Amino acid sequence: MKKTISALSIAALLSAGSFAIAQDAGVGVDAGAGVNVETPAVDATVGAGANASVDASADNSYDGLTSALSGSASADLAAVTEEGQVSIVLLSSLSGEATAFDEAFAANAEGNTTLHSNIAGNAAISAKLEAEGYTSDDVVAIKSNADGSVLVYVDDRS
Repeated sequence: MKKTISALSIAALLSAGSFAIAQDAGVGVDAGAGVNVETPAVDATVGAGANASVDASADNSYDGLTSALSGSASADLAAVTEEGQVSIVLLSSLSGEATAFDEAFAANAEGNTTLHSNIAGNAAISAKLEAEGYTSDDVVAIKSNADGSVLVYVDDRS
């Protein structure tokens, strides 16, 4: 009988300890401030100013940018009404070789003029660019996504 009670006591103590550990780990989400994750060993925070989303349709290479260039001037930007729909991609963050893109961009002068006019006419995109310190003239391409969001490629190379 003593062995049974001792075994039950030990089992109860061990299980109570794991409940305390499980209760110590928490995940909180605050739509206004970002994402906050707390665990006993690690605290990680993503603030409201950070873009914590992962865009599966973003191709962060010069090849993807060159592909986006061909449809940029004709992209319908009317559905873009909020800054949250706009993601800025800096050319300095792209992988690969820029030569083919630079040649295609230079050959597309008329399309570039149209693109800049279309972007300047969209309040949400213009506001996002301005907030990041850019203008429509810094934009080299735009890619529309199925969800109504857009990737705006900005040339930040010196």
